[in-house]
Order: sequence, then structure tokens, then C-alpha cells
Amino acid sequence: MADDGLLFMCVGCCCGRQEHGGELAPARHLKSVVRKAFDASGLSGRVRLSFTECLGPCSESNVVFLYLHGRPLWLRRVNTPRLVVEILGYADRASRDPSCALPASFEAHAFTWTGGGVGPKPPVPDGALS
Repeated sequence: MADDGLLFMCVGCCCGRQEHGGELAPARHLKSVVRKAFDASGLSGRVRLSFTECLGPCSESNVVFLYLHGRPLWLRRVNTPRLVVEILGYADRASRDPSCALPASFEAHAFTWTGGGVGPKPPVPDGALS
């Protein structure tokens, strides 16, 4: 079966660090939670999971980059296991149906990134993101 997309989870300089990572720190815990959730999601063979060094927007850690059907999706402050599971659920639905709408719960987490600098300023206070 061909891969429909890629899911990059940053574990670089800031992501998975206690001062940035919420419930998903340290980086080894972040990797463990994400890998277990990915294995349970049934995405293997359709979406590839990769842990990567710094994706760039360090002000937004923990950062996830999802690339499905030629469409990029950047997600910021992915700091809870629940949000990881929600992202994987969306990836599952969107890999099967490219017209799948982005869940409303992702609005505060989604952002645009073209590279350079430390990252965009958050649209909402950190405490509002869960």
C-alpha cells in the first residue's frame, strides 16, 4: 500500500523539553506516547511517522507537521497525549478522504510556517491551548 502522507514530530532543540512540553516531556516520553498512539491508530502503511530534529518554529513547541495529499498542516503546542490521538484520528480520516475538514479543536493549534526566525507569535495565550 502506498503512503498517503507524512507525520513529522519534532524532538529537536525545544520540543519535548519540560519548560515547553506540557505532559509530553521529556523528549523520550514524547516519542513513546506518540509511537504507541501511532501504532494503535492503524495509520502504518498509509502515513509515515518520523521523529525529526528541529522543524524551525521553536516558539511553538511541541510542533507537528502533517503532510497529506500534497497539503501541509502545521500544528503548535501539541502538549497532551489527547491532542496526539486527535491528530492521528484526523490523519486517518484525511488520508482516506482528502476533503475531510480540519476539526474545530485544531484552530488554535494550526499555523502557517514558511521557515526562518523563531516562529510566529501564538494567536491565543498558552493556557488556552490544551
